[in-house]
Amino acid sequence: MITAASDPREDYLVTLAALFGPFIENYTVVDVGAHGTGDADVYAPLLAAKGAMVVGFEPDRLECARLNETWSGKRRFFPYAIADGAQAQFYACRAPLTSSLLRPNAELLAHFEGLAEMCEVTEEIAISTVRLDDIEEVASADFLKIDIQGGTLLALENAERLLERALLVHAETEFLQIYRDQPLFSECERFLRQRHFMFHHFHNLEGRRMTHGGYAVGRVPSQTLWADAVFVPSLQRLDQLSDRELARLAWTTEVVYGASDMAMACLLRCREAETAKLAASFRSLLAAHGRLE
Repeated sequence: MITAASDPREDYLVTLAALFGPFIENYTVVDVGAHGTGDADVYAPLLAAKGAMVVGFEPDRLECARLNETWSGKRRFFPYAIADGAQAQFYACRAPLTSSLLRPNAELLAHFEGLAEMCEVTEEIAISTVRLDDIEEVASADFLKIDIQGGTLLALENAERLLERALLVHAETEFLQIYRDQPLFSECERFLRQRHFMFHHFHNLEGRRMTHGGYAVGRVPSQTLWADAVFVPSLQRLDQLSDRELARLAWTTEVVYGASDMAMACLLRCREAETAKLAASFRSLLAAHGRLE
């Protein structure tokens, strides 16, 4: 009888979840802009934790209903547009993932292959928005993911209470104004830095080929336009985290990003005897799986 070979990464994640066990119970992910969420979502490995749950927000009511039907159980989705709690215009675009509370910047988009077509506005809808800090279901979060096309800073500005408890922010940011008057990465980074987060890395960098008169050459786009930016607690704030928070952050950075150095730096800060043992156990696990160096 032939059996399928096990997935080494899956085996590693199962072992890692067992190691961190009680320290990561009831892990919470807040997903702002959940359109199209699936098994490949960046936070999917975190759901291996006992009692882990996702609270997500998607203003497209049909998509929100589909998500709840697909992911009943560990994931709950609400049909909210996250912003500052005011009335707003929602610009539905030809490619749903490009829809936004901000109007696409057609003048700029015309210079990059395919973007003007993707971001063509097909409908304008008056909607009510909701502040993250006004939502009872997200009084706290371990992992905050934001993907709302130009709305990252506005969402963060209205999540002060949530940011005091969040351990990691994974947010889409832009380097050019794809949407009119949108804040860029530099403004988001500054805001989070002032709230004791530090930039860790870009999870990905995306762009499009530059065009003129509809003509583009080259195999690889040279212009970077947007990226998912990852922010972790500043070094000073790390020293103030509880052992439980340090263990949860270590788990997060290792299983999502493979940032073993960051994870170990968290564990070495643990002060209580039971938690402090995690550092040695984690080192042994890395060695056993060929991940130490």
